[in-house]
Formats: sequence, structure tokens, C-alpha cells
Amino acid sequence: MRAKGITGAEIDLPWGGIEPSNGTYDFSELDTELANAAKAHITLVPIFWQSGWSGSPASWETDREVTSDGATGVAPAWWGGGQAAYLSYVEKTVRHITHEPGYGGSILDYGFLDAQWDNQGTGGWAATDVDEFHAHYLPDHFHGIAAFNAKYGTTYASFSEVPAAKPGEPLADVYQAFRSWSVEDTYGRMTAAVRKVTDGPLYYYFGGHLANAPSYANNPDTFFSLASRYDVTVIVDAAQSPGLALTFGSLARAYGVKLAQEWTAPDGAAALNAQAAQWVANYGLGLPEGGGEDFFIHDGTDKDVYGYPIYTSWLSTLKSLDGSYPSQPVALYIDVSQGYDNSAGGSLVNVENLITTAWDRDQSGFDIVTSQEIANGRADLSHYRAVLPLNGQDARIAAYASHGGVVLNDDSQLTDYAPAYAQLTSAGALQVVPTVAADGRSAQIVVAEVSSVYPYDGSVVLRTDGLNLKKGAYHVVDGTTGRPLAQSVTNDGGLCVPTKLDSAGLAYWRVVAGPIPRGTPAPLTCPVTSGSAESTVSVTAGAPGEGMQFLGLGQTGHGADGNLTETTQGGTAAVETWTSSQSGAPTSNVYLQVDPSSAVAAAADIDLTVTYWGSAGQGFTAQYDAPGDPYHAAPSVSSAGSGTWETQTVRLSGSQLSEAQNLSADLRLVAKDATQPLIVASVSMSVAKE
Repeated sequence: MRAKGITGAEIDLPWGGIEPSNGTYDFSELDTELANAAKAHITLVPIFWQSGWSGSPASWETDREVTSDGATGVAPAWWGGGQAAYLSYVEKTVRHITHEPGYGGSILDYGFLDAQWDNQGTGGWAATDVDEFHAHYLPDHFHGIAAFNAKYGTTYASFSEVPAAKPGEPLADVYQAFRSWSVEDTYGRMTAAVRKVTDGPLYYYFGGHLANAPSYANNPDTFFSLASRYDVTVIVDAAQSPGLALTFGSLARAYGVKLAQEWTAPDGAAALNAQAAQWVANYGLGLPEGGGEDFFIHDGTDKDVYGYPIYTSWLSTLKSLDGSYPSQPVALYIDVSQGYDNSAGGSLVNVENLITTAWDRDQSGFDIVTSQEIANGRADLSHYRAVLPLNGQDARIAAYASHGGVVLNDDSQLTDYAPAYAQLTSAGALQVVPTVAADGRSAQIVVAEVSSVYPYDGSVVLRTDGLNLKKGAYHVVDGTTGRPLAQSVTNDGGLCVPTKLDSAGLAYWRVVAGPIPRGTPAPLTCPVTSGSAESTVSVTAGAPGEGMQFLGLGQTGHGADGNLTETTQGGTAAVETWTSSQSGAPTSNVYLQVDPSSAVAAAADIDLTVTYWGSAGQGFTAQYDAPGDPYHAAPSVSSAGSGTWETQTVRLSGSQLSEAQNLSADLRLVAKDATQPLIVASVSMSVAKE
């Protein structure tokens, strides 16, 4: 690893292996690992897991969490007696190793893996949790039952009568506030104790996605606020998601906190190369607060075969990035109150995909601002020329508008206030991530082809105003050799570079001062404005797609709603969804992706034709990407229950296909009955004719 430029490695700690009985420690194996790493000039970063990894929790810690539906969880009860034992184990272990050669810092986790209250269900209802809620949280936050009753219109005689309300029940917001506070309080005490024994690097893992906040209480601002206080680097899981990486990069800059980015690899090899390229390119979204890359996990599986060579071959380039992601005075605003104490707040289900879609269409340096970021004094909407609310308009947006702020209605308005730094021939297959030098006179550009199937053949127009470069003449060179690329200046002053990249391709450019040198090849046509002329795309099970593909084939993720299996039905090749009992997800879907350069992808009205097996009670609803709604529903289709193949055509009106759904899909077929498989033989989409 050292020879490839890697300077550190994480090591998973088994709580029970280090503390085989309560209060008895055995550091011998850990000491050996640290010594071996030091000999190789590598530092090790222990990951402290309370639960979810082999050896954690310790076998002697038997108390367990309880979920909102009464099931026994997989992690120790959050407020059980094991909390003090775990925090002591973390502090004593760090104290022991902090001065050893080979030690490179620690990753601090609590709860289930890096997902806090996730217990394969929403945790928080163990008896000790409820006791903490009654005995400490309520008295400390309300200073008397009368104050509580006055706020909530209740008539309780004591705090012990206040229910530990579950989602959907009256006073559920009070208990959600307790669960959110529990994360902040526990991580704060754990970090404070560790900081007393080490000044070495510390890290927090953020697991999951923005949509998980109401369940996990994994509120991003909680971690950034604590990280700012205790000098901790935040590691964002699933950083291959542009929506997540953009959000965390913006928060890192607002809080002044270092950000590391982890790749969460998909099941199966098909998408590994493209996702690895996307993750590598996304690193610049966090600058200047770059805290490193996290290749998790190096275990000899397909991820190592495909992703690891891409990662290691680009390490030197990533290390050379010096500057900041450009920031324009425009913000996308997220109401994150559902994760704290407001079930009536804006839904977080689609915001991550909406951010990705907005950025894919016109790649510009907008900020992401959360409601809690403002509450924490880390952002002020008055500093922005325009704001686009992503999940509803709350009191902060109303106040901003009342003082003359411009509230946008659609992401198509963003470039009126935040000029794009890169304009593409088609959205969805290519992403451009700049790092602008501190003096504003040059920029490093990482270009990534992020489609697992479709190559990019078009152009990239770079705009110096979107890059925040100082006024003047510029040109584009190969980032490694310094040689000018083929390019021309557009009528409105953009730098147009013909760009052709295969799936998972990466390129490194630099924008440097000075006019285009004489002799630089000039393209005949630039920008390229038209993609494929194909007005129909299709995919048939068992055959290569023609401008369209099934997603999720062979995937087996628990809780995933898009797992597909290849099958044969009635002598015909087909794909079938997992049932809800197989996947553990409440819905079953066939996700589909369209070639972003096709005429279908650019069409507003599309005719969708599906051939599926007519099972009694089965059918589907096509949900497709439309402006502001990545899951806009077409009319539902119900099977006649024929026991044969049936074909139905529906119109998708007002579409705007941008790969904004899960799995980077453009549309999905939602099974009418998730308890039985939806079996599909073929799907086609055509530009609708008047």
C-alpha cells in the first residue's frame, strides 16, 4: 500500500477481543499490528464499533436496544449500562496506543455501525432509554412539568407520564428530539474524554443518507458542530453520490471542518468502475477542507479488482489538488427539522437526488444550506442572491423573501444567479469538478465519465465566471503534460473542449492564464449540442439494451427496493423483482436508465411500452423523473390476470429524465403487489408523436 502512495489504513477493532471481560484488557494483537504498520511506514486508524462488526459488542454486553415496533435490536441499549463500559473502553484503548509508532488516529462510532439508532428498525425504545427520557432529558429541557404542559397543551402530573411516543403518535416530536439529543450528547462526551488523552487525529463516520435522519437521527449538522468543537474530521459514507458529497462539502466549508470521503460500492461488478471514477472525482467537492479518501473495504472482492486500481492510480492527482471548489452566492436550502423534532417539516426522502439533478444539468458552484446550519449560526440566507428550497418553504424562507430575497421555484433558474462553470452536451454521464487556486488565476479540473454503460461523446464548455477566475484570457491544458487541448472560444467567451470518454474514464485538465496558444487544434464544431438521434430506446431481458438498461440485476441488498433476478417465464427470458418478504423493503421496483445522449432522454413527452407477465392482482405504476419530482406517476396499469404475457403503453407527460431516482435511474416500474414478483420481459420508450 505504501508503494502505491497510501499513507494510512483503517483497522476494525473487536470490542470483545480487546476487552474480553468487563474491565480486563488485552492490547497485544493491536500493539503488534501498530508495530508492523510502523515498519512499513503506514499509520493505522482504529475504528471503534459499538456494534455491527465482528467482535462488537463484547459478548459480556447483553443488553439490547428495542425498536419502535417492539422488536429486539442488534445494538446494545443506547442508555443501558453498557454505555459507560463502551466509552471507558474507547478512552482506555486510545490512551494506551496514542503514543505508539504506527498510530494514526481513531474513528469514533456509537450505536449500530455508523448509523446510530438504526437497529434494522428504528431504535430508541429500550427500557433504559425511556428511563433516561423521563429522569433526565425532560427535566433538564423543560424545568418543570408545568412548562411542558404549557408548550404542548397537555395535563400531565409528572414527567414520568409523558409517553415515549413512536413515529406517527401524538408527542412523537418530543421523543424524536430526545433521540437526536442522545446522539449529540453521547458523541460529545465520548469525544471530550478521548480528547483529554490524545491530540492525534479523530474522525466521525456519517453513515446512511440524508433521508435516514428521522430514523437514524444521523443529522449532519450534529456531527459538524461537534467536529468543529473537538477538531474532528467527518467521513461521509456513500460519497460517490454527488448530492451527498455536495452537501457535505458545503457544510465542511461552513463549519471549518475537514471532510474525508468514503466510497460505498454497489453489489455486482457492472457499476464498480463508473462509481469508483465518480467517487474519485467528487473529492474536489470538499475542498479546501479535504481530509482524505476512504477506500472501504480492502478485502480482495470485486471492489479491489475494479475500484482499487482506479483509486491508487489517481492518488497523486488528488493529492496535488490545491485550492477550493468555487462558490457562488446562490443556495439550495434543505429543511432538516424532521431529523430533530418536527415531523411536519419538509420531507428528506428526495433531497439528495434533487441536488444531484440540479448539479448534473448545469454544473455550478451553488452552496447547500440546512435549517440547522442557520440555527447554529453557521449560515445566513441574506448572504445569497437567490435561494432554491428543496423540500418546502418554512419560516426562514418566508423571512428571507420578506426582506427582498429571491426565492426560486425550479433548478432551471439557478444559472440566472449562479453561472455554470461547465456546460455539457448531455446530463447524467459526465461530471466536471474544479479546484480553483487561491489567487483566482488557474483551476485544476477532474472530468469523470460516470455512466456504467454509456460513453460520453460531446463537449465541455468551461466558463471562467462560473469558476470565479479573475478576468482575463485563459486556455485549457492537459493537467499532466501541460500541453494545450483542442479547444475554441465560444461566442459568449466560454472555453469549449471536445470531450470523448468511455464509461468510467477520467481526465485531468488545468485552466491556465493566457490566450489559446497558436497552433492549438481548433474543433470544427464546438459546442456539440445534439446527441443520439434515436427516437426509441429499449431493453429486453437476456439481451444487451439498445439505449436503455435494467438496473439492480443480481443485487441482493437487504432493504433495497430494486433487486432484480434474471428468470425464464413461459419460455421467455425475463427479469423479476424481489418480493417484499425477500428484500425487507415495503415496495418492489424495476429501475431503468436511459442513454443520456438519446433523443428520448431529452424529450418532454414519452410513450412507455412494457411487456410483463399477467399475474392476478399484479400490475405496475410507472414513476419517472419530472421537474421537481423524480417520482412523478403515470396512470397505473392493472393486469387482467391472464397468466400470459401482456403489453401496455402509457404516456409519460412533462418528463425531464436526469437519473434522479435511486440507482441513478430515470424511471421505475412500481409493482402493484409487492408480495409477489413483477415479471418483465421488455421495456421500450419512444419520443411521443402529437
